[in-house]
Amino acid sequence: MPTYIALLRAVNLGGYGKLPMADFRKLLEGLGFKNVQTYIQSGNAVFDAPGPATAPGSAAKVGAAIAAGLEKLMGAPVEVILRTHDELTRLIAANPFAKEAAADGARVHVGFLAGHASAAAGPALQAIADKYPARRDRYHLAGNHIYFHFPDGAGETKFSGRTLDRAVGVPATARNWNTVLKLHEMSKR
Repeated sequence: MPTYIALLRAVNLGGYGKLPMADFRKLLEGLGFKNVQTYIQSGNAVFDAPGPATAPGSAAKVGAAIAAGLEKLMGAPVEVILRTHDELTRLIAANPFAKEAAADGARVHVGFLAGHASAAAGPALQAIADKYPARRDRYHLAGNHIYFHFPDGAGETKFSGRTLDRAVGVPATARNWNTVLKLHEMSKR
């Protein structure tokens, strides 16, 4: 039974997309997922899905089922991005900002992408950095995720929301390093 980490985009942010985590857990359990746990209020869950992880399209089917359930529950579409424990293990090991993360995990984030970034993503991300040099934000694009270091904090970054989606060509949602490590720990089975 594969274990997945679900990362929801834009729930419980500034009064937008209100989703009590108890309702999210109930939805996941109602879809037949086991050992469901949520973490903080920003739409993170760890759960076991029935069936082999190697079945064709299994992650896509799991994500689609969750997205459909959330749309019915919330009355609007919610982007669902899935990762496995092994994917988080590789992501953690490859962090180009590991030194910065060790010093302050709240200033290092990972942008989880709904797919691989477009070919134009590199120049588009650099254009954002160049447009706001006073921010000192740094990034490293790595396939279906982006590492960020926000030395001045994430609150004012321009690497967010629709600007980030347009730059990479797919929807994204970000979590700080502390949350990434906690979800990794929770998904150990």
